Amino acid sequence: MPIREHDQYSFRNTIRAGCIRECWLFFQEIEKSPSAEKARRNLADGVILGNYAYSTRMALWKIFRTRYLNIADPWVQTELIAASQFGPESSEFISLLYLYFALRDKLAFKFVTDIVWAKWRAHDLAIGSEDCSRFVDRLSQDNESLPKVTAESKGKLIRNTVSTLQDFGLISGTKHRVISRPTIAPRTAFHLVRLLVGEGLTGQEIVDAKDWRLFLLDRNDVSRMLAKLAQEKWIRYEGSGRIVILELIGNEAGIDTHD
Repeated sequence: MPIREHDQYSFRNTIRAGCIRECWLFFQEIEKSPSAEKARRNLADGVILGNYAYSTRMALWKIFRTRYLNIADPWVQTELIAASQFGPESSEFISLLYLYFALRDKLAFKFVTDIVWAKWRAHDLAIGSEDCSRFVDRLSQDNESLPKVTAESKGKLIRNTVSTLQDFGLISGTKHRVISRPTIAPRTAFHLVRLLVGEGLTGQEIVDAKDWRLFLLDRNDVSRMLAKLAQEKWIRYEGSGRIVILELIGNEAGIDTHD
């Protein structure tokens, strides 16, 4: 399967918010297991997350599979395992989970890169379920292919989308939620660059890519991040005005798993 969900909206991906600690335990288990299938059986048998009900463990398996395992490039899974070594609260692990969650969920991607980004740029930081609800209503009017859901399912989708983005650090607060800039580790920025190069983007197109909005980065922020990746010798990057040279160099992964 391709990494990015291009074709259609799906409501299957936002079931139980970020599930960051559960994902961390699962990727730690994959590292010890000979295969993801063995890790799945251990999950089903309660070897991991044994304090969860069986139905919950299987719902989590669906999340792990949909968000992170149904990607053809084995490098991505290897990198998620490597990032898990930094710990469940690390920017390396959380930002990588967030990137692939957003790339695999078209609704969440568009909500962040359109609605949240516009509010951030306007310095209007208040955000809540009502913003997501209006966004979903507009999508429903403009897009006939959007799955039809009941009012109850729509409410759950909206609440879970906001909660998921809060888990990943884009939203903070409880009673009064506000937009926050989520941290992005250099390894996560490299993943995004690698993806964009693989999709055929070059030079300034990569700097201007809408995907950076997931982390609320403008063009100057992106240029600074790319310069940092170049210092680490993960990419070649030279920029002068609108002229940009950007290439992957050496080993594509090129990332140590520890500081």
